[in-house]
Amino acid sequence: MPNATPLTFQQTLKKNLKRVATYWAPLSVLFTALGALLGFYTLSTYATSINRPDLMAAALEAKSALVPWLAAVMGMLGAYLLILLSTTVLFGLTVSLFNDIPSLQHKLVGILLMPILIGIVALLWQNFEGPTLDDWGKLTWMLIWLGASLLALLTMRTFRVAVDTCATMASPGNPRSWPLRLWFMLMVALLLVATVICAVFPASLILHAYTGEDTPEALRHLMVISMFAATVTLLPVVVFYVSKADLFKRLSVGLLMVLVSGGVVIVISPGSPAAIVYSASSMMKARNPVEARYMLTTSYATEDFDTNIWGNVQTVRGKPEVSAFPLFSFGDVLLLCPTSLINKSRKEWPQYSAYCVLTQSSNTIRRPKKSDPATARIPGIGNPPDHKET
Repeated sequence: MPNATPLTFQQTLKKNLKRVATYWAPLSVLFTALGALLGFYTLSTYATSINRPDLMAAALEAKSALVPWLAAVMGMLGAYLLILLSTTVLFGLTVSLFNDIPSLQHKLVGILLMPILIGIVALLWQNFEGPTLDDWGKLTWMLIWLGASLLALLTMRTFRVAVDTCATMASPGNPRSWPLRLWFMLMVALLLVATVICAVFPASLILHAYTGEDTPEALRHLMVISMFAATVTLLPVVVFYVSKADLFKRLSVGLLMVLVSGGVVIVISPGSPAAIVYSASSMMKARNPVEARYMLTTSYATEDFDTNIWGNVQTVRGKPEVSAFPLFSFGDVLLLCPTSLINKSRKEWPQYSAYCVLTQSSNTIRRPKKSDPATARIPGIGNPPDHKET
C-alpha cells in the first residue's frame, strides 16, 4: 500500500531472520556444499604452496579434521580482513562525526574522500618508489598534506556549514564557541591522518604474502595493488552514506561491499590465499615447527634418508628413527620434515619439501625425549634428594 508505514530496523531484522529460519533446510545444504568446496580449495592451496600435491588425495579422506581446519582458516581470514579494512573503519568514523547533520552526509562522504585518496596514493608511492626520507621529512610532508587538505575542505561551503552545525549542536548553550569548532576540526584532522597512515597495513600484508622475484616491475605491480587495496575498501562507507534505502538495506549492502572488496583484494594479491592458509595451519598446529624424535613403523627404511639432510638416523627395533617436525598433520596424514629445515620460510618450501616424508600418524610413534648424559642432572627429576650434613 502506498501509505504503509515503513518497517523499523528491528522489524526488518526480525522479518529476515524468520525468512532464514523458514528456508534453513536448503540453506544448510548450500552452506555444507560451500564448506566442502572451501575445504578442498584451502587444502589444495596449502599443498600447492609447499609443492606437495600428493597431500591432497590423502587429506581429503580425513573428513573429521575438515571442520577444525575450516574454523582456523575462517578465523585467520577474519583477522586478515580486519587489517585490510582498517581504512574502512577509520573513514567511517570520520564521516560519522557529522551524524548531527545527516542531510549533508551523502555530500560530505565525497568531499572527505578526495583528500584521503590523495594522501593514500602519495604515501604508498613515497614508500615504494619515492625518495628516502627520515622521520622528520615524512612528518613535514604529512603536515603539508594535512594543511592543504584542511584548507581545501574549508573552501567548500557544504563542509563549513556541516562543521558549524555539528559544533553548534554539540553545545547549544554556547553556539558561537570557536574553541569547540577548533576541537571539532582537530578531531577531523586526526581521523584523516589515521585513515591515510592505516593504508600501510594492507600494503604490509600484500608485501608479506608475496613470494615471487624482487624486481622493479614486481615492486611497481605490488605498489598498484596496495593502492587499490587501500582505496577500494573505502567504497563500503561511500555506499552506506550515499544510498537512500532504509538502515537495514544500507547495512546489508555495506556489509556485502566489505566482503566483496576484501575478497577482491585477497584474490588479486599474489600469494595472499597461500599466506592465510599457511598461517591458519600454524594456528591449529597442522604445521608445528617443534623438533621431536619419530619412529616410522612402516614403508620406510633407514637407508631411505639422506643423512646430509636428516642428520643421524637411528635404527630402533629394525625401524628408522629420525629427528623431524610435522609440516602438515591432518587427520591421519602426516608430512614429516628434517629438523635442519625447521627455519625455512613459506617462500623456500617449494624447493625443500621434497626432502620430507609422507606417512600416517597411525604408523608413526613419537618417541619420548631422552636426557643427555653429558649434561648436569636436573634437580628433582630422576635424582635422589640432596642431604645436607649437620
